Amino acid sequence: MEIIELHRNFKFRLYPSDDQKILFDYHFFSKNQAWNFSLAFKIKELSEMKDLPKEDRTYTKFKDLYQLTTDHLDERNITFNSGVIQDELRKLDATFKKFYTKKSDGYGFPRFKLSRLTEQSIIIRNQATHWDDKHLKLFRNSIKAKFHRNIPDGAKFNGGVIKRESDGKYYVILNLTIEQEIKENQNITECGIDLNVKNIAITDSDGNQELIELEDFSKSKYSKTFKKLQKKLSKRHRKKNFSKRTKKLQNKSNRIQKKIKNKKEDCFHKISKKITNNYSRITIEDLTIKDMKESAMTFLNRMISDISWGSLITKIKYKAEQMNVIIREINPAFSSQRCNQCGAISKNNRKSQSDFQCVNCNHTSNADLNASKNIL
Repeated sequence: MEIIELHRNFKFRLYPSDDQKILFDYHFFSKNQAWNFSLAFKIKELSEMKDLPKEDRTYTKFKDLYQLTTDHLDERNITFNSGVIQDELRKLDATFKKFYTKKSDGYGFPRFKLSRLTEQSIIIRNQATHWDDKHLKLFRNSIKAKFHRNIPDGAKFNGGVIKRESDGKYYVILNLTIEQEIKENQNITECGIDLNVKNIAITDSDGNQELIELEDFSKSKYSKTFKKLQKKLSKRHRKKNFSKRTKKLQNKSNRIQKKIKNKKEDCFHKISKKITNNYSRITIEDLTIKDMKESAMTFLNRMISDISWGSLITKIKYKAEQMNVIIREINPAFSSQRCNQCGAISKNNRKSQSDFQCVNCNHTSNADLNASKNIL
């Protein structure tokens, strides 16, 4: 029986007191100001260097930029934690690197941060971070927490994030290294999965086929009530109206969005657990979701965004690692146009979103189940 080290994120709900919420606000504000000052400094530096030859360009080192940033915060009498500020500057460096090396993957140029937004987060390290059954001890404060799942004995804390999400609730995400026994997988059944905006089609090596219908998670997102709410918010934002009334409307919108996200996450956790428990090898499509969204019509683009295939694939992958299940990703080209009986490929084979009839051998099937068999 093999024992391996796994890096896992554990997310728990926090219940800070009013004073502790004020403390978090200080940290959110200070790290946002540090980010904005450093970003403005880097933009100015890039502008000054762009006309110089590459060999003559010299950029401010991290240590010096940190000193300039903390001096700026001191001048403004902003209280800050040095560790939080250092992590924020490292995060800014990483964002710049992603922009320059992975621009084609959709990574944009860093943006300035707004402290008035509900969603905020700070990075925490292992200095003075502890927990017991009911409390997280951080910044010399004991914060009430709900540890709804057990943290394995001997888990090593690598760092984490304190988040205030869009609905105003606080969470901690602990990144832990845990040792786990990997048992030999007794399953011999393999499966192929075809992902669609309305269902998930599964075909296994025993010949069984299943269509898992997906709920329209975003139904409330496009309801008349929500559209009216968004219209009101849009008008207020255009007028730069950030009153208490606007904040109430924004919080109402955020709660709806969070409810949709929670339902989707719950559904995907259940599906991914079912799949990884039942199969020894899983074959999925290597989807380039960004390209699919860009080439799709507006309504289909919206549906692809709402369904969040990437979230489901991520859950299948990390659960598969825990269950010693092999994941295989393949090119999805022609999987929906190929007949799984005779192998003929034609765009005319697919009569509609759900109907498949081969023009060569007249084989008929559900189009999605046919595709999942090809993927298998």
